[in-house]
Amino acid sequence: MKKKPAISFFILITLTACNQNESFTHWTDSTDNQTQRLDEAGIKYEIREGEIWVREKDLKKAVACCS
Repeated sequence: MKKKPAISFFILITLTACNQNESFTHWTDSTDNQTQRLDEAGIKYEIREGEIWVREKDLKKAVACCS
């Protein structure tokens, strides 16, 4: 009987970890200086139409290192 809750918990954790839907927030216009700082800080970002977008969960880190 204890196996069902354990298996259910394991499946829930596994499926939650596989979620690849990351939301991004506009950071600033793309410059070599900004992208270099983000790279050095290990912050993932995307460049969309000449603008830098950082993951929402990395926003505070981006503000701390790149402002």
